[in-house]
Amino acid sequence: MTIKQLIEKYTTDRDYYLTSRYNETLLRSDFLDPFFELLGWDIKNNAGKTTNEREVILEEALKANASEHSKKPDYTFRLFSERKFFLEAKKPCVSIESNNDTAKQVRRYGFTAKLKISVLSNFEYLIIYDTSVKVEKDDNYTKALVKKYHYTEYESKFEEIKQLLGRESIYSGEFETEWKEIESKINQYSIDNLFLNQINEWRKALGAEIYKHEPKINEQQLNDIVQSYINRIIFLRVCEDRNLEDYQTLLKFANTNDFNSLIKKFEQADKRYNSGLFDQLLKDKIVENISSVFWTIIKQLYYPESPYSFSVFSSDVLGSIYEIFLSEKLTVQSGAVVLVKKPENVDRDIITTPIFIISDILRNTVLKKCEGKTDKDILKLKFADISCGSGAFLLELLQLLNDSLIDYYLKNDKTKLIQTNINTYKLPFEIKHQLLLNCIYGVDKDYNAVEAAKFGLLLKLLEGEDVNSTNKTKPVLPDLSENIFFGNSLLNPKQVTNKKDQVIINPFDFSKLRFDVIVGNPPYMKSEDMKNITPLELPLYKTNFNSAYKQFDKYFLFLEQGINLLADDGILGYIVPSKFTKVGAGKKLRELLAEKEYLHSIVSFGANQVFADKTTYTCLLILNKKPQKTFQYAEVRSLKSWKVREPEAAKYGSKKTDELNSEVWVLVPPELTNTYNKIVSQSVKLNDLVGSDNIFNGIQTSANEVYIFTPTKEDKKHFYFTKKGVDYKIEKEITKPYFQTSSGEDNLYTYRTFKPNARVIYPYLTTKTGVDIIPLTTIQKKFPLAYGYLQKHKAILNNPKRDIKPEPKTKNEWHRYGRHQSLDSCGLPSKIIVGVLSVGDKYAIDVHGTLISSGGTAGYCVVAIPTTSDYSIYYIQAILNSKYLEWFSALYGEVFRGGYIARGTKVLKNLPIRKIDFSDAKQKTLHDKIVETQKELISIYDKIDANTGNKRALTPLQGQFIREKANLEKLLAKLYDLGSEDSLIPLIKELYEAN
Repeated sequence: MTIKQLIEKYTTDRDYYLTSRYNETLLRSDFLDPFFELLGWDIKNNAGKTTNEREVILEEALKANASEHSKKPDYTFRLFSERKFFLEAKKPCVSIESNNDTAKQVRRYGFTAKLKISVLSNFEYLIIYDTSVKVEKDDNYTKALVKKYHYTEYESKFEEIKQLLGRESIYSGEFETEWKEIESKINQYSIDNLFLNQINEWRKALGAEIYKHEPKINEQQLNDIVQSYINRIIFLRVCEDRNLEDYQTLLKFANTNDFNSLIKKFEQADKRYNSGLFDQLLKDKIVENISSVFWTIIKQLYYPESPYSFSVFSSDVLGSIYEIFLSEKLTVQSGAVVLVKKPENVDRDIITTPIFIISDILRNTVLKKCEGKTDKDILKLKFADISCGSGAFLLELLQLLNDSLIDYYLKNDKTKLIQTNINTYKLPFEIKHQLLLNCIYGVDKDYNAVEAAKFGLLLKLLEGEDVNSTNKTKPVLPDLSENIFFGNSLLNPKQVTNKKDQVIINPFDFSKLRFDVIVGNPPYMKSEDMKNITPLELPLYKTNFNSAYKQFDKYFLFLEQGINLLADDGILGYIVPSKFTKVGAGKKLRELLAEKEYLHSIVSFGANQVFADKTTYTCLLILNKKPQKTFQYAEVRSLKSWKVREPEAAKYGSKKTDELNSEVWVLVPPELTNTYNKIVSQSVKLNDLVGSDNIFNGIQTSANEVYIFTPTKEDKKHFYFTKKGVDYKIEKEITKPYFQTSSGEDNLYTYRTFKPNARVIYPYLTTKTGVDIIPLTTIQKKFPLAYGYLQKHKAILNNPKRDIKPEPKTKNEWHRYGRHQSLDSCGLPSKIIVGVLSVGDKYAIDVHGTLISSGGTAGYCVVAIPTTSDYSIYYIQAILNSKYLEWFSALYGEVFRGGYIARGTKVLKNLPIRKIDFSDAKQKTLHDKIVETQKELISIYDKIDANTGNKRALTPLQGQFIREKANLEKLLAKLYDLGSEDSLIPLIKELYEAN
């Protein structure tokens, strides 16, 4: 049927369709199903997609005994398992084009589910609403309305509607572009923020009332009790909208101030649900005294005060709210109950894992494990998240296992299933119950997170259920105390020998548990933070984990522990920062993963930002306990394309595990492996070309504020400068030229003649044996002004925190630099100074014997070319600055947003320099041409600098520079001779800025 035929069909009998005799069920099958099928949607799942990835979810027809409030949207349109928009159907006789209630209903659905838009249609009209806007009591039907089509417009505007709501639009990612403006509003005013703020107000109000009547209560107990009461009220309220409890039961108690009935309800719920959720917490008397707060909370959970529809309130939304909720705790300050950040979260943001990431990890672990297994096999498997937080992974895991069992029964035994609509089935409640108890496990060291995870799983279990479907199961809910545990999953009781420490650390005993699959997003925490936040744990981690090496990160330990806890053929899937593949601290972890052949696949996101409002460079890491010789590697170029699973978004290539070097994992995407090998085969490592002693870090004075100064004037023998408002004069002979970081015209730049921009006091002397400290007595005699200056700053220089290494032999050596490194290399006639963290173009040639500072990524390092070398320093400079070595730097070093690469000595030493056979006239000529062009570029750029502000002179100079640069690029392309593969090499800056 065409859209024209569908409209003709409607027009022919329109008068009948507009009567109340024509119902919603018929409208759906006669008009809405075919209309959305014309938009490309597989409404009835004729393609037989898995239940978890079915394109459209069809809701059951409203049952006779169900309230209007337990109704769900009639259609849910999805991208794989992710909800994208709802469609609510109404009979044509309902005037949706001017009806306030139907508009608010569909908006509440979309708002609660955190969707950009939702659709309302009776076929007479099709109306699209922006559902990022909170629903208010007095809103009319025009509020948040973005598009309205009459059926007479469907044919002429069909392509437009297709672009907005069509399947292709969603599965290509165009839908996100179409509704981009709404995205920012969703993040700003979302249900997460709104409901979180509301819960936090309830926490403070409830906490203050409890504290008033029970002032001796301890902080932990106060937090636990408040969370428990809020959980049970939300739980009962959600059950009402899901038709498990009578609608407005709680509201009646609140309106009549009926405290006894509320307590009775809790007791009944305890018997009915029996999951520990309704255990008695406080004496009834105290609860009675705080009942007014309960009434406030309850009233705010009903329309119109509440903008939510709990029938579509998904457990993952609650999970992400609880994740942030749990980063704060109630505490008593000056007699008042306030919310403060938990110590471990003071300088950290709580990061919720996006659903598309969770889904991908589960697809590559859980589904693989379930392949080819029977229902009985699946129900015997154990799946865990050992840092589960409030349970985001566990909720999706339960859904996926639920859907996998439905698919199994569809093929093997349909009688086990309950049909709810055309080609739509669900599991009986008893099997879901069994699935949760048998298969789902979680551990977390935060007690409140554990309670939130249990709560979320119980709500998840009740999704799609009502009084009738649950009445056979007594009690309705399982006790999850043997599934979700409160404890430190990195340490067991035997590893914590001190009894007092055991109470604080709360080690967890896994001795009886092994898992078939472990998934999650483990905590990322530096050793330094662990030292401050969990000082008792840090030494135990160092003792008990191989991966606890140097400045390790906590997620290293979770990877190692995860492997330990897997069954022999188990699978682990994590999202973790990708720096473990490159940083020195990751060496032992890399050795463990490579030597034991645990690697299954790595998907690097590069600079694509997976977590909202947080800059992290992550990868998906899948490990197999069963050893394997090869693993798969891919790089995600575009996150948008990867989300919709476009084949080109990430090309996988196979790599041999035994080719990995524990010093750094060089992970080349498959499409560039050939190019990489070609470059390496014709090159020599910079380390071998110039010698490892000629690649070094800058000096480390450990007191730059004392030693370094910028002269204000000079005479024949002295420099003059000012520090903190005091003027000084110092002998030139005890200073050396120095370069300090600058963003001005003197900044470090490949194409600018390098000049030092400061001086450094240099209390050293070059001797036959190396570089020695000048004794203070000598300084006093020869350099009295410098001696006076150093004495004035003795308190700073003699401070034990300066940590001078090696330790001074006498008490009169406090004027030494913090480290002795690089001092004997300072007087080189020429060297290349490299900005460690940069976006390229930071390789300047120094001929002044300038000293520079090291200092991690903020500092500089040096490449010196031996005077005996045939290679020109300008040739090395041109190669280092080329796109070829920029790419290699990105493979060996950490890359940050904007294309900044950390290119310290470790990275520089490994860079491949194109070899020249100087006995070959062609090669020598090419080398010399590159040298001359590089010199010419510097000469032109110096003229550009000299003419800043003079546009008449600048324009031809800039044109000349561009042409000469293009000439250099041609020479380099000729040098490498990669043919068509040359164009495949990514421009790192552009690649990382695009994301």
